[in-house]
Amino acid sequence: MKTPRSFNMILYPKKTISINGAIYDVDLTHDEFLNEFMDWVESRGWSFMGLTEVTSAEKASEELLAQMKAENNEENEED
Repeated sequence: MKTPRSFNMILYPKKTISINGAIYDVDLTHDEFLNEFMDWVESRGWSFMGLTEVTSAEKASEELLAQMKAENNEENEED
């Protein structure tokens, strides 16, 4: 008689992912975008906590570069 196979189940802990960036070329109002975004997030069984704002590509690029520079400076100070 064959014995049943046993399977090792790997359970991965749930993660929290931080997002810092901008989405380009959106042709919706801010409210329409948020509704679409939240529909997608909730369709995955996820939750979102954060802020959104309408910005420009230039401002988003400047903020990203400033944050990258600040993080680089922090890393260099730790050495």
